[in-house]
Amino acid sequence: MTGFPWHRVFHPLCGADPLTLLALAARNGPPSPKGWPAYAVALMTSVVRLPFTTLDLAWGALSPTPLGAPVFIVGYPRSGTTHLHNLMAASGAFATASPVLAAMPWEARSLAPIAKPFIDPYLPRTRLIDGVAMGPDAPTEDEVGLANLGPDSYFHAIYFPRHFARDYREGLADPAGPARRRAIRRYVAALGRRARGRPLLLKNPAYTAEIATLLGLFPDARIVHIHRDPRAVFASSRRALRRTLRELALQDFGGADIDGAVLETYPLVMRALREQATGLGPRQFAEVAFEDLVADPKAVLRRLWQRLGLPDAPGAMARVDTHLAEVAGFRPEGGRLDAEDLHRLRSAWPEEMALYGTASAAGTG
Repeated sequence: MTGFPWHRVFHPLCGADPLTLLALAARNGPPSPKGWPAYAVALMTSVVRLPFTTLDLAWGALSPTPLGAPVFIVGYPRSGTTHLHNLMAASGAFATASPVLAAMPWEARSLAPIAKPFIDPYLPRTRLIDGVAMGPDAPTEDEVGLANLGPDSYFHAIYFPRHFARDYREGLADPAGPARRRAIRRYVAALGRRARGRPLLLKNPAYTAEIATLLGLFPDARIVHIHRDPRAVFASSRRALRRTLRELALQDFGGADIDGAVLETYPLVMRALREQATGLGPRQFAEVAFEDLVADPKAVLRRLWQRLGLPDAPGAMARVDTHLAEVAGFRPEGGRLDAEDLHRLRSAWPEEMALYGTASAAGTG
């Protein structure tokens, strides 16, 4: 069941509402002939789900969920956010969003829990972009849901790549507008009811330039930023975007300027992060180097727990050990940058190379 590429039939946009789907086609043009079947399925499922969507909206209005103090993991795409997310989630101290609940944010209270047992067997065992193991309860990136709550998402640059560079920049680096803020609040509130006294642990690369927005919505939130050597970020981003476009683009993407989009957005995002994090106290903001996390994950986690005052859970580190044993055989895909690539990075990202570069990552992905 899991070997069939179900995402090409039931695209991630199958969790979107009709207005979002129509807005994407209006802004970026219709899908290509190959993309039409998946888009049509998404549009049909959005209409079929409307009674549950309405029920969820009424449920949320009549019985709002206290939002509490989420913990947000941020970092430019391919900086190690997933690895950190999985490690922290393995501790058992947090509530997280499973793939089905994340993909169905409009019906997270009503239909998603009912549908989950039926969808879980068809989920892929590994992520499309890098082979990281997935399971039916694996903690999932928020942007999966936010892309289905409205048209403001960098994922839409992948789904509808006709204006790839523009939409990638706007989704990652531009300030969040009112619709985006409403979507974040709705998403967190929809997940909050399953927290059961534990803080939500949420991660999203798109939040990296939105720290001010997050703290405006959730003043007691705690932020963890993970950074990685820029050379590895560039090589990994290039590879992941090429693969994801092949799998999920609903339009032809031959003209997508992947390198240019990454070169432009990375310094914009990192500069916004530094500006918005200035002045935040040690109990609210912490930074982690991906290379340190790989070298000594438990030491990094202990420092995070102490700095941010994160909740302890009995047997937390034993569960982290179990997770580390399960992923011990995983090796990130390598990649080398040629001399021209390295020259471009040094020219485009001088500040980031100085701040986040490591000698051991030179020329690698």
